[in-house]
Amino acid sequence: MPTETLPQTQASALETTILDLQGMHCASCVSRIERSLKKVVGVSDASVNLATNRARVVFDPALAAPPVLIAAVEKAGYGATPAPKIRPVEGKSGPDFALLNLIGAAVLTLPVLTLSMAWMMRPSWVDWILAALSALVVFGFGRQFFEGAWSALRHGGAATMDTLVALGTGISFFFSLAELLWDRHPQVYFETAATIVTLILLGRWLEARAKRRASDTIQSLIALSPKTARLVTENGGEIDVPLDSLNPGDLLRVRPGEKVAADGIVTDGASAVDEALLTGESLPVEKAAGDKVIGGTLNGSGTLVYRVTASGDQTMLASMVRLVEEAQGSKAPVQKLADTISAFFVPAVLGVALLTFLVWYFALHASLVAALTPAVAVLVIACPCALGLATPTAIMVGVGRGAGLGILIKNGEALERAHKITRIVFDKTGTLTEGRPALTDVVPLGSLDRDTVLRLAAAAERGSEHPLGQAIAAAADREGLAGTPDSFHSHAGGGVEAVVEGRRILVGTTTLLLNSKITISETAYAHITRLETEGKTAMLVAVDSTIVGVLAVADTLRPGAGAAVDRLRKMGMDVALLTGDARRVAEAVARTVGIEDVQAGVKPGEKAAAIQAWQRGGAVAMVGDGVNDAPALAQADLGVAMGRASDVAMEAADVTLLRADLNGVADAILLSRRTLKIIHQNLFWAFLFNVIGIPLAAFGLLNPMLAALAMAFSSVSVVTNSLRLKSAKLS
Repeated sequence: MPTETLPQTQASALETTILDLQGMHCASCVSRIERSLKKVVGVSDASVNLATNRARVVFDPALAAPPVLIAAVEKAGYGATPAPKIRPVEGKSGPDFALLNLIGAAVLTLPVLTLSMAWMMRPSWVDWILAALSALVVFGFGRQFFEGAWSALRHGGAATMDTLVALGTGISFFFSLAELLWDRHPQVYFETAATIVTLILLGRWLEARAKRRASDTIQSLIALSPKTARLVTENGGEIDVPLDSLNPGDLLRVRPGEKVAADGIVTDGASAVDEALLTGESLPVEKAAGDKVIGGTLNGSGTLVYRVTASGDQTMLASMVRLVEEAQGSKAPVQKLADTISAFFVPAVLGVALLTFLVWYFALHASLVAALTPAVAVLVIACPCALGLATPTAIMVGVGRGAGLGILIKNGEALERAHKITRIVFDKTGTLTEGRPALTDVVPLGSLDRDTVLRLAAAAERGSEHPLGQAIAAAADREGLAGTPDSFHSHAGGGVEAVVEGRRILVGTTTLLLNSKITISETAYAHITRLETEGKTAMLVAVDSTIVGVLAVADTLRPGAGAAVDRLRKMGMDVALLTGDARRVAEAVARTVGIEDVQAGVKPGEKAAAIQAWQRGGAVAMVGDGVNDAPALAQADLGVAMGRASDVAMEAADVTLLRADLNGVADAILLSRRTLKIIHQNLFWAFLFNVIGIPLAAFGLLNPMLAALAMAFSSVSVVTNSLRLKSAKLS
């Protein structure tokens, strides 16, 4: 069962579990299950998704447990089982029982319709044949409606879509049967009952097919993983082993044309690996010793040997599947309206149907048949299914489309918020730039020579995760100037402080050194100015409170960064640069990509404050990749983390871009706009369908069979409209 501990910022004692649900058919079912789960002591939140047939429950494990949650679902009249950690690939074989049920009902309904319409003046024995065939359809192939209605009545007395169908078909059948038994010239409507059941079965089958298409992204991701891995044994041999037997540290070999079985680090060989289905990168990525490989990606023409770093449900592929599933199962705020209405919808329809019968029979003095017909039509036409599917199917397809583009969206709320964004704020290092800077200058400013300055600075940076620090350490390694610190401390947004060979070393900005009471000479300032004017990031090196040198690191822009910024501006976005780097360097980068609004020399805490200030003018998205970006990502209305971002940044972000292309930012916003447009269309048509259909039925202008046909296809139309997102142009 996928159970996860929530981040400390929420509630460390709470856990989340996912349940697979059985027996749901409409928005009323969703409301009933949610209410039942929320009544369980220890449950803080429960969200049920009609499109995925899953419930996400947040609970206190000291007060509740999955078996208790399952019992609560069963108490509401539905089935529930723990969801697997990774959903298995749906098989192609096996009977489609829904289709077989539909075919059986259609085969028996056809002669009922034919005899009813072609033989108006028929002997009574023909009516008995119609009764028998209709009974098989209504209570045999359509028994699910009566079972669902009875279960709802038995477990609390609430009414659902099954209640409406069971009442509509049951009234038609039993009224006809009573006419046949006691009237010499019976008026029977067996064909109405049978046709309603068949058409609704058709609608549910089509709806199920459409919902399966909506989950194609999940299935395509799951199918990426190979069934076995080629394990390299201690004696150099190879054996094929199942994936679930792999452990970190195992050595695997992948040959040309095979799929990588698990995440790992290449130890031998060279090849180009196609990562398109996972990251959206269009071109194969060259891999050699030391490079990371991702499970599920396709190896090219070379052979690679790699050491496993993550396998099973810990791989990036498994994490993607979980993230996409959770996002597809989440609710967007716009769905609250539909949820509120659905809670009262079915009881209201029952009231309208009863009122329709009473008006026709007592006020208009219609016959019993004439009064029952519009009442049955009201019961049948009402469709909370479409209302319940309007939002979740669009979220499901939208999140799936994003995953296919290398855009991981955390939840439906984030997808909805993205369309409100008016300002995009970029971090510089690792976001607008490649994040792989290289050391370009070492300027000694005292008694120490160049190599000593570099060696001490690199030793101090050895524990840093910042790209600039790693560039300094890498340059020293290449020159054989290795060293390690005795102690290390990072000053977020300022630099590092360490003890190396008994000396106190500071490497960082002028602000860091001034705050440390270190005097900066005019010569040092002159070198910093010169280097920053060249677009380089300059850092001071101090040993025992004396400045001994200046280091400069240069980073290259991401390919297409300027075009991505220009695209955002054409979309009506204000674009800004927010960085802890020096102003001269930041402005040089900003000029290159076309950004005018620049805030530089900003510390992590100040970044969040800057985002907060911008938010007074509208919704703000922050795009970053480092630990120091996490507060700003969390503060922003939409946090966007780059694919190579730190775990902290990805946790704080709402959207993660798996590909290096910054166009993913615009794609995410456009996808949000398209998704919200589809949701609004779905809700509009779902509401309009009932607003128009129910009065038409009540006024006797809609035959119950036509009502059944319209109801069946209303849900299908909502899901089909959502599927348009799979091919919608993001431009």
